[in-house]
Amino acid sequence: MRGRRGRLLVGAAVVGVAVAAAAATVAAIARDGGGPAVIVADERGRELASALLPTSGRFALQYRHSVYRAEVTETFAAAGDRFRLVAVDSPSEAVLDYYDLDGARAAAGPRWRLEPSATPAMTALPLVATDVGRRTLVVGGRHIPLFTEGGAPAHLVLTVRR
Repeated sequence: MRGRRGRLLVGAAVVGVAVAAAAATVAAIARDGGGPAVIVADERGRELASALLPTSGRFALQYRHSVYRAEVTETFAAAGDRFRLVAVDSPSEAVLDYYDLDGARAAAGPRWRLEPSATPAMTALPLVATDVGRRTLVVGGRHIPLFTEGGAPAHLVLTVRR
């Protein structure tokens, strides 16, 4: 009986901590106005991470390109529950060629930037995050790693919630 009661008390403490963490998250969202956010979910739709969008609606994905092994920053702009690619930035001009998009291209110091003339509006972006690519979501100055060091590839879906 004593062992079972101890396990129940530990279980209750864990549930209490989880409830407190959930309440703190709800309070933070309410304090921030529950505004638009970028959501990262697993392939089953379970939310893994979220970050409130800045007023600009901009967010980015940073990673190491699998073919050219160069850093890449893809910048997106959200409007409503849709978002579109608005820029690709890399020290490798070949990375920009890889995208095969029409648009304004320029060198800015040691980096190249492509601003596509047109890209489709998306409601979801499936992606794979690996330790090799080190895909990271950047929102309002926050860097949220989407990969696990030494872990298996993660099949994720990125959306925007208004």
